[in-house]
This record gives sequence, C-alpha cells and structure tokens, in this order.
Amino acid sequence: MESDTVILVVEDDIILKKLLSRAFADQYNMLYANNGAEALALLDTQTPTLILLDLLMPDMDGFTFLEKVRARNDAVKSTPIIVVSNLGQQKDIDRVKALGVSAYLVKAEVSIDEITAKINEVLSTLPAK
Repeated sequence: MESDTVILVVEDDIILKKLLSRAFADQYNMLYANNGAEALALLDTQTPTLILLDLLMPDMDGFTFLEKVRARNDAVKSTPIIVVSNLGQQKDIDRVKALGVSAYLVKAEVSIDEITAKINEVLSTLPAK
C-alpha cells in the first residue's frame, strides 16, 4: 500500500466516485470534493499527489478550479491533474491542456479500468518520495 500517495477526486458523479473508491481503496489515500470550491478548500490543508478532475460541476466548474490551482504560489500549483469529463470537444481539450493537465479522458469513451490505468501511469512518472 502506498499510503503516502493522496489522490484528490473532484467529481460530482457519485457512481464514479464509488467506482474509484473501490478501485483504489487498498492502494492510495483518497480525498473527495463535489465541486471546485470544495476542492480549493481542501487544498488549503492538503497537498495531493494527483488530482482527478471533472469539468462540469455545480458551484465552481473544473475550468475555474484548474485556473485557480495553476495560479497558486505553493506546491499544489504543479500537482499533476487528469481531467475526466463528458466534454469531448477539441476546444475544451485544448483549453485545459494549455493549463498543463497530464491527461484528458472523455468519460463516455473510457472504462474505470482505463481511468485507473492512466492514474497509475501518471503516478509512475513522478519522482519517488
């Protein structure tokens, strides 16, 4: 178990959160936020190893959250972020890639296994703690 690895899931879809929780329960520490505003509040006390981010959420969408994270002046600014969204238009993909996301997955086109594989792939590229 890699207990020092913390994944922040910023997602309002309860089903996806449950699937991710099951997939990683024995591997990583998982934090959950229902929207960008909740996630930003968590980032004041936590520095996750990786952030999994939806774009379409209430209160604060993923675009705004991503812009605020990349504008920070602390370690959170460079946290790898994987976007998992229903938005599949190239303009949306280009917009978040310009903000330095590690990967962009379209929910309708990927399985939970593909999402977990991408998370593991990105984590494997990080320097050892």
